Amino acid sequence: MLLTFYRVIIIFLLLLCPYTIARDSSTLPLGTVLDDKGQPLTIPTQNKTALSYSATPPASNSHSKKTPQSKPKSNYKKISRKQQLASRKNVANDAGCRWLNGRMKQLEKQLRVGVNHRNQHQQQELSVRQDEWECLKCGVEGPNPSDHHSCQYRR
Repeated sequence: MLLTFYRVIIIFLLLLCPYTIARDSSTLPLGTVLDDKGQPLTIPTQNKTALSYSATPPASNSHSKKTPQSKPKSNYKKISRKQQLASRKNVANDAGCRWLNGRMKQLEKQLRVGVNHRNQHQQQELSVRQDEWECLKCGVEGPNPSDHHSCQYRR
């Protein structure tokens, strides 16, 4: 009995609720926007930018014309093809070459303490990887498709 009484009240409130909300709110004209306090905001009709910037033209100097200069003599010595292949300054755009470069860096880091009987295998692997680096031409243009098979270390 008490349970049905509450059901009736809940149903009555649910049916009555939309009418009370509709009566309380005053209708707003189309295009009206309210702020957080319920006050109407004015919407600007003209678009304005938030930032106005104009660059000043560069001052023209009499020294702005470039005078022909002789080429600076560079101390850059062109290295041979063999030196380019062995160099790890540049790494070819190849996944195998990038992995090989990372592995060689890791081995060099581990060998900084010096070569002894405990890390001799790392020194051997590093020399094998350096030979593989040169064979795959990772310091220059990268390997040809047939190079992978012929340059792989055989144990």
